[in-house]
Amino acid sequence: MQHAVREGARYAITGRSDLDPNEIEDDRLRSLAILEKISQESDGLLTRVVKINGIRAEDADGNDVSSTFGSAGETIAIHIDCEWPTFSPIIYPLLSGGKYEFTVSTAMKNEAF
Repeated sequence: MQHAVREGARYAITGRSDLDPNEIEDDRLRSLAILEKISQESDGLLTRVVKINGIRAEDADGNDVSSTFGSAGETIAIHIDCEWPTFSPIIYPLLSGGKYEFTVSTAMKNEAF
């Protein structure tokens, strides 16, 4: 998941939106393209581990920029909140609901797009 969020951020800082599944080029959204890149790079794990509303983007001041992923020159941090179930009967009681909860994050500065 760390690889997926890092690659998603590397894609995000370019300002591109070509990975948005929308076929109409003028209607493509950068945020959907970034989420698609993260999904592709997770090799199918994203849908298995991400919590509901678990993908967040913030600017340097901690403000939510999940809908835009920031503007040109702005530093952004992307966080993915995840949970992974354990099957070990020894570890299960130590975890809340038998799930290991973790967050993967990365921060980068948007290019001048």
